Amino acid sequence: MYYGIVYLFLLFWIILSENAKVETICIGIIISLLVRSLNKDLMSSNRQLNLKKNIKKWISYTIILIKEIIVSNFNVAKIVLNPQIVISPQIVIINTKIKSDFHKTIFANSITLTPGTLTISMDKDKMTVHCLQDEFARGLTNSYFEKIILEVEEDIYE
Repeated sequence: MYYGIVYLFLLFWIILSENAKVETICIGIIISLLVRSLNKDLMSSNRQLNLKKNIKKWISYTIILIKEIIVSNFNVAKIVLNPQIVISPQIVIINTKIKSDFHKTIFANSITLTPGTLTISMDKDKMTVHCLQDEFARGLTNSYFEKIILEVEEDIYE
């Protein structure tokens, strides 16, 4: 597994550098080993992970995120282009059950990526979010994003 990640990093390096010269590959190997060693805590295999299950969950998470971004874009465009729609901007505090700071950050960034909502701050289990309309604020509680992340966390921390 250790060298598999290094090979993946090296492949990514070669793709980004757009050539496969010997010096590029040597630099890529050094950087890949360095990145792997600096991130060994994040990539530790001391937990039994069901990778296939988590990959499916992350793929579904990405699909739901893209769908929500597209739908929200249309909703925000309607609001902006139609001056007669009354907006009701508000700041909402959400309590989350997500434990990991990494997963909380993914959740907060997903909220921010979705047009009409913006994560203002995160403090322990609370996130402060600005919403353009009441409808957007209601969508934040019991969101699909949080449910999928909680399922991933259950697989990691069981």
